[in-house]
Amino acid sequence: MNSISTLEQFLEGLARDATPGERLPTIRELMRRFGASQVVVQRAFQSLKDRGLIASQIGRGTYFRGKTGLAAAGSESNARPSTAPRTSSGRSVLLLRRSIRIARGRVLVEDLQRRFSAEGHRVLEVSYTDPEHARSVLKGLPRFDACVIQSTFKPITIDLLAALREKCDVLAVDGAALVGTDVEAVGMEWGEPLAAAIALLQQQGHRRIAYATTTHPFLATQLGRRRMDYLRETLVDVELSEVAIPALPDQNYEAMLSEAIVANLDSSGRPPFTALVAWGIEDGDRFRRLLADAGLRIPQTLSVVLLGRTDLANEHADFFEMVGCSAADQVNQLHEAISARWAEPDRPYGVHLIPVTRRAGGSVAPPPP
Repeated sequence: MNSISTLEQFLEGLARDATPGERLPTIRELMRRFGASQVVVQRAFQSLKDRGLIASQIGRGTYFRGKTGLAAAGSESNARPSTAPRTSSGRSVLLLRRSIRIARGRVLVEDLQRRFSAEGHRVLEVSYTDPEHARSVLKGLPRFDACVIQSTFKPITIDLLAALREKCDVLAVDGAALVGTDVEAVGMEWGEPLAAAIALLQQQGHRRIAYATTTHPFLATQLGRRRMDYLRETLVDVELSEVAIPALPDQNYEAMLSEAIVANLDSSGRPPFTALVAWGIEDGDRFRRLLADAGLRIPQTLSVVLLGRTDLANEHADFFEMVGCSAADQVNQLHEAISARWAEPDRPYGVHLIPVTRRAGGSVAPPPP
């Protein structure tokens, strides 16, 4: 599979279906796919260029000439290349959404679909239950110019990533889970919002603050826990504790967190902390009701800051103080990462961190006497 002739046959097949101006797969992708060296791929490119099937132009890179190139195959290589750019409708985007009860994932996919469709791209949304299901679905799908896959707190297996790399020119992951791979990862590092939330509570006079998060070792939450350890060592006259919940946001998380808080109430019905910073709350209104049923009024008894999406009403419930990021910013980052990769296929891969935002609410007050 690493011979020049095999590469040429593969590229010729692409050339027959290509529109004028359509980009070739990157050298790096062809090296990986065919187990070829860079020299072998470049020789294959040169052979096709000599036959008029592809052309190169400064600012546009290497692209197929479409029917013009096929008609001119075997002729002189100095024929004038087609300058017609690839139309926006030529791009195809796959949105692979995890079937899970998380409003953020649904909002993000819908906004991405509107964004790409408005630009004339063809968008297909597919829901999957697990990696094996996703791989079986991919077998019946054509190749895509880009794919956005949601992990939504579940593992993305190596087998699934490999299948997606075979199907998609550009792969973007919703979440900062993959570092040092040839995918675009867009997500949040929760250490900075956690520090901002604690600073906000300090300004209100709180000295006993708890941080509630999942026990699942995700990269983003582990970075938040690492920041918590640092703040414990550096903050003066502040007692920081942790409430660890062995569940994910879609697994009755609000009820488990409220039960953990109630289990530690003292004889007067107060928790051992005056303020709480909580990650993972999907239903803010339900969380507030559960605490109220236990006699904990917010913010009279307990001040609460939620770490989450500041522009999602199901989380802030038009009440909670929020620190985190916006779903709109995440859509922008994913869209920009894919568009930039289309424009510059050989640019370095990396993690795109969403900017921190804040939403004011009524869930924070000075500590009770």
